[in-house]
Amino acid sequence: MNFQVLNLHMFRSGGNGDLYIGQRSDTGETVIVKFLREFHLPHSRKAFAREIRVLGRRLSGIVPLLAWDTAAARPFYVMPYFKGGSLSKYAGRLTATQLRAAAAELAHILANVHAVNDVHGDFKPDNILLTGQGHLQVADPLGNGSLVTILFSQNRGGTPGYMAPEIPTGSSVSASADVYSYGATLYHLFTGRVPRHGQRLDQELAASPTERDICEVISVCCHPDPKARPTMQDVLRLLNHTPWSDILNERKQRDNFAMAVAVLALGILFGAAMRR
Repeated sequence: MNFQVLNLHMFRSGGNGDLYIGQRSDTGETVIVKFLREFHLPHSRKAFAREIRVLGRRLSGIVPLLAWDTAAARPFYVMPYFKGGSLSKYAGRLTATQLRAAAAELAHILANVHAVNDVHGDFKPDNILLTGQGHLQVADPLGNGSLVTILFSQNRGGTPGYMAPEIPTGSSVSASADVYSYGATLYHLFTGRVPRHGQRLDQELAASPTERDICEVISVCCHPDPKARPTMQDVLRLLNHTPWSDILNERKQRDNFAMAVAVLALGILFGAAMRR
């Protein structure tokens, strides 16, 4: 790290760390330093290292790292400070245009994460920050463990209400679980109500007379069956007014084709074995 952070003072506590605010010694820029809280636990250190690795990919829409040290007695990383704060404080107050813009920008960000075979693991409005230019930046990937829960069950990831229903029953965090959290996040932004654990968000807005396309996105994303949810690429198509029924038909055709190819390949192998 080629700069120091001066005048550090407590900003707030997060899911797995404590955030401090201060100024860079070289530029005077205000920054946030996140220190791992449970630095004495090996599984927490490994989870934090993975969080840093995901941030270090520098994906569009993911908060960038300015510096980090995973070998420190108390691991930390430095990130920019965004004056707009978290998106949660705007929940229920967004105009239809703002809601649609946020839905599209967040869908693109998650699609980028999934495209490199990663997941976020704790997607919610509190982890979405607003820049001074009005853009969204997603923070705290894997902040509560997420993929690391496959190896370290002590650190089960996600936040109740936003967490996919299969996670508390022992399933590992997946792209499909992120899709659920995305839908729950849209529900919160649209209604202003924090989703509750066990709430059937896929049925909650079925009769809503307004923003029916956004309500449909929330409904399909929050389906209790992970296999019935869209991908984030599907969500982008939904936001561009492709009917969900069309996407389901295409999915069925792909599945039927894959099945036919598998049966044909099995037949060829069986025939070859019989000729020997």
